Amino acid sequence: MPSRPSLSRRIAYRLKRSTLAERAYQFLTTVFSPAYNEDGMRLHKNPAFLSDPDFRRAYAAALKQEPGTRTRWRARTTQWAARRALEIEGDFVECGVNKAFFAASAMEFVNFKERTDRTFHLFDTFEGVASSQVGEGERAAFKNEYADTHAFVRETFKDYPNVRIVKGVVPDSLREAEIERVAYLSIDMNVAYPERAALEFFWEKLTPGATVTLDDYGFPGRDAQRRAADEFAASRDRLVLPLPTGQGLLIK
Repeated sequence: MPSRPSLSRRIAYRLKRSTLAERAYQFLTTVFSPAYNEDGMRLHKNPAFLSDPDFRRAYAAALKQEPGTRTRWRARTTQWAARRALEIEGDFVECGVNKAFFAASAMEFVNFKERTDRTFHLFDTFEGVASSQVGEGERAAFKNEYADTHAFVRETFKDYPNVRIVKGVVPDSLREAEIERVAYLSIDMNVAYPERAALEFFWEKLTPGATVTLDDYGFPGRDAQRRAADEFAASRDRLVLPLPTGQGLLIK
């Protein structure tokens, strides 16, 4: 008759089974039930901000612009940058607006309508990317699927005395705005040339500590934009922080 395993061996065996079960559970919950699963992100982290009333209110404002959009973590990044911008001197600038999804979220989050000492400048063609600005390495993946959104955005912010909407091609349109200092800069123009031009134009106007949000920085197929941002940052002895959202952050 085989001998019965010792008590210590039986305990060790049960502990091993328990550990394996725990690891299996953690793996399965991470793969099949992540805490955050949208916008190309599957994260088993704690997105506690999703239940924050201020976040929910601000994101609801963004959804009025584009119902059904699920980019909550990216919206949180721009909200954070907007809140941070209130602590320093300067206006708010967004280059690449489309329907003003992120701009609406940021404005609502910081109650921008009441910030009479600040102006939010929105620069866009409001009809997609100018084909002349698409680089050779970007043409294969480029699709201009944007409708004319100028009237839509004007209607959205018609009651905001401190929002300035500038229709035109960046960087030419930037010269139309008399902007002395910038505390918040968001760049999302889908191709490298105007994004690099905007960085060059606004860098000296950025207040020290100002945040630049690069929306497309880490997304697949956006290598030209990422390289342009990295080259610019290096020329100013800075480093872009890549985020799992696909965005990049640059601090003046």
